[in-house]
Amino acid sequence: MSRVILKDIAEACGLSRAAVSLVVQDSPRVSEQTKARVRKVMAEMGYVYDRGAANLRTRRSMIVGLIVTNVRNPYFAELTMAIEQELQDAGYTMLQGYSYDEPSRQDRLISAMVEHRTDGVILLPAADSPAGSLQMLRSPQGTPTVLIARQLRGYDADYTGVDNVKAGELLGEHIRSLEARSVTFVGGPAKSTARDDRYRGLARALKRGGITLSPRSQHVSPSTAMDGERITHELLRSGNQPDVIVAYSDAVATGVLHAVRDSGLKAGADVAVAGFDDVADARYESPPLTSVATFPSETGTQAARLLLARIDDPQRPCESAIIAPRLNVRDSTAGFRPNAPRRLASGATA
Repeated sequence: MSRVILKDIAEACGLSRAAVSLVVQDSPRVSEQTKARVRKVMAEMGYVYDRGAANLRTRRSMIVGLIVTNVRNPYFAELTMAIEQELQDAGYTMLQGYSYDEPSRQDRLISAMVEHRTDGVILLPAADSPAGSLQMLRSPQGTPTVLIARQLRGYDADYTGVDNVKAGELLGEHIRSLEARSVTFVGGPAKSTARDDRYRGLARALKRGGITLSPRSQHVSPSTAMDGERITHELLRSGNQPDVIVAYSDAVATGVLHAVRDSGLKAGADVAVAGFDDVADARYESPPLTSVATFPSETGTQAARLLLARIDDPQRPCESAIIAPRLNVRDSTAGFRPNAPRRLASGATA
């Protein structure tokens, strides 16, 4: 039996081939009633859309690559879903990979996506990425690229992410209102621009209140709950219990809260805890977590739109879509007062 083509569908429906083609493209120019009738005939006749032939006509693969560090962090899950939805609405399929913050693994993923001729790549750079490692995206013809969440100094590309310096400042001003005396920043990769910016904004706000902040280079780690828990246990056992522990992300903060409870302390009373990202589960932590919203869904949507615009016009000037953060205060800090009697990790009272 010969293969069913659009011309056969058009004849069976009594429509032009152009009209059936618009149905395949899900064009708004065709009524839903007509679309339903044509799709019913397609199913009955066993029509299969020839994506390869369409790609040859448009010179596009209709595939976009996405590289993030991991998917265990709820922030990345929400980000990924928003990107995929926006691309799907535009007719694209998403090819996804995870670098685990390893530049060498990132290089292999980029190479694979270029070899598969993806129309573009959305990339959350691995923390130690040198700008030169992305040159494969520049040649030979160049692959449209958008960076998300972390900037890469020395690499000129479209970018979207939250204003991390402002996010740090918002949290720092809140901590000042608590009259805290000491703050420790926990977690986040050492060479992450997002970590640097959050720390910088936090330090700027705390300095105005004369509040001591742990050195930038201390307590760096992958952005996992396990690392947040480990660092917090080490911190509390050292006898240098701070008034406030600020986690690089809500994923890290989950581990911080667990370690605080495990040490016989109460978060929000004995030590205040806060994070960044305000993922959906932050309000369901025990106690509910104070966090700065960084809007991963909006970041993902903006990233996809920037990439689609870059694909359509490779010569357009680079653009940055910076998203304003929002502080959400909850019980993990709201009622904390450093002058109240507090239990230490050893069980003594301060």
